[in-house]
Amino acid sequence: MKPAFRVFLAIFLAASLSAPAFAMDKAEVEAIVKEYIKNHPEELAQSLQKFSETQRERQDDEAFKRALADRVNVPVAGFPSLGPDNAQFTLVEFSDFQCPYCARSVGTVKEFMRKNQGKVRLVFRNMPLPNHAKAPDAAKAAMAAGEQGRFWDFREKLMATQGEWSSAADHKQKFAKYAKEMALDVGRFERDMGKPEYQKKIDDDVAYAHTIGVNGTPSYFMNGIRITGARDLPFFEKVLAALLRENGKKE
Repeated sequence: MKPAFRVFLAIFLAASLSAPAFAMDKAEVEAIVKEYIKNHPEELAQSLQKFSETQRERQDDEAFKRALADRVNVPVAGFPSLGPDNAQFTLVEFSDFQCPYCARSVGTVKEFMRKNQGKVRLVFRNMPLPNHAKAPDAAKAAMAAGEQGRFWDFREKLMATQGEWSSAADHKQKFAKYAKEMALDVGRFERDMGKPEYQKKIDDDVAYAHTIGVNGTPSYFMNGIRITGARDLPFFEKVLAALLRENGKKE
């Protein structure tokens, strides 16, 4: 609400509640306020927008406090990881290769890792959603590339080309094309994609995700603190700052 609008309302509300000579009934005050709003609609719109933003910020703060209090110890052994194994902080990502929000978040997480190199380890776990029919095959393709030491490169490639392979009639052919472009052994890659244990790993990831309340992607846990959705870089930094403050108190 603009200062001028606040002053205007204050004057008329005060006048209606003060000395009898200035008293106004409720109808008169409402009529004056409605007239002002009619002549200055932009101020009402700005006030409503500010109110909405304030409400969102309050809800985010409350959700953040709950996340700090209600942490989840997510297992990370045996899953693809990037960064030092002994890093002070671990960011676990539950992701769906066909999810546009996951693709959008790749750059944010990559920048977060770059800014905090050596301090954070990134761990990947699969969470293909039921409405993304090609996501499990994409997950298998990334695992097959991982057999040749290229999981993270292939993951980035799949996210960058999501629109291409997800709309292709033969998405597996696209995966083989990407493997060839990355100089992988394509025959081995295609054989590995067919390993039955890959599907079991995916199913186990999904089942576990549901037990800890993960129902959408992307979802993250930084040292157990839940981060839901495609958040911006400052939010990841906010979580890290909270963990750093905690560690400072413990030392």
